[in-house]
Amino acid sequence: MEDLTLATHEEHQTTDAVATPTVLLIEDDPGLSQMVGGLLNEAGYRPVMIADHAQIAAAVERWRPRCVILDGALLPTGQGRSWNDAIEIRRAHPGLPVVMFTADTAALAEARAGTSGRSRAAGFAGVVGKPFAVEEFLATVRGAVDANVGSGRVGVESDDGVLAITLFPEVASPATGEAERALFFGTVVHELKQPLTAISIQIQLARRLARDLERQGVVLDRAFVQVARMDRLITELLTQSRLEAPELPLELVTFDLCAVVADVVAQHEHGDSAQIALELATHDLRVRGDPFRVAQIVGNLVSNALKYGLPGSRIVASLSVVGREARFRIEDHGVGVAATERDRIFEPYYRSTRTRSASGAGLGLYISRRLAERHGGRLWLEASTEAGSAFVLALPIADQ
Repeated sequence: MEDLTLATHEEHQTTDAVATPTVLLIEDDPGLSQMVGGLLNEAGYRPVMIADHAQIAAAVERWRPRCVILDGALLPTGQGRSWNDAIEIRRAHPGLPVVMFTADTAALAEARAGTSGRSRAAGFAGVVGKPFAVEEFLATVRGAVDANVGSGRVGVESDDGVLAITLFPEVASPATGEAERALFFGTVVHELKQPLTAISIQIQLARRLARDLERQGVVLDRAFVQVARMDRLITELLTQSRLEAPELPLELVTFDLCAVVADVVAQHEHGDSAQIALELATHDLRVRGDPFRVAQIVGNLVSNALKYGLPGSRIVASLSVVGREARFRIEDHGVGVAATERDRIFEPYYRSTRTRSASGAGLGLYISRRLAERHGGRLWLEASTEAGSAFVLALPIADQ
């Protein structure tokens, strides 16, 4: 399997010389990308995987694929961008087959019907919905690779004689109100179907590996990881809905914040060596609140630091006392938050332009701040640059 960012010029020169057909996969979910790439590799294709839709043109020119599998990523307007990308590919390479690969049921139906102007202009050679049956997916790819697709025309003529190659532009202004809510629900469906797709693939692979118990165990472990991912998203949705209600029930007790923070950090350490450096100014810091909800806040902050930090980079977390507040601070070395977006990252459904390619529904920080406020505390972005960000959670210390 190849990655556009790691490929060399010499490798490109030999691509056309090898008999193995190259298939370009555009998929923004890293885990799903690896799984689908593995399926393609086992089926006799040479997969090249990229996540950034802006790199499609360069990837096609570089690798000369026999087929493009196009993920249905969302635009900031809530519309799927498969149409724009497919039309651009057809304009530049009329004979190159493109397969739609999306969880958007409306887009799937429109592409299969092929009656709208943009579906005719996109001219998808196949349509695969998420989740999918492995054999059906491979059969669709095989048909697209083997078919003699395209007549050489740049576009498809519509009923009124106008070429339907016109792109559907992205709206520059941010979505608000009902449009933003629609975008949120579209994102939620997308995020839920990504792990569902991964789980479906892993279960199908496990059935194939009935006689290889060791490999079967690995596959099922990966499926459980995706189940946990779905569980986190559903928990966020449930918490958000309760936050919108007049009251969110809290189980208030006095507890040691140090123990909760240490436990949450330990749960997020999965490597042989620790990635998170935890500094505790004290080992018995009593606060009053709901330990489960406070752990949820800390867990969101730690998860974000790991998700948006550079792979393997050091994360520094600390717990200290400032006046009558207990302060948990966490600093990552990642993408940071653009200055123009720092006032919006705590809004519901909002996702920074630097992090939209990562999984998530834009609820974590909103929920965390609301929960902190329900505890009489605060949550804020202390600092952010292109080298990383630092967030601080402050909670009142319990009366003795």
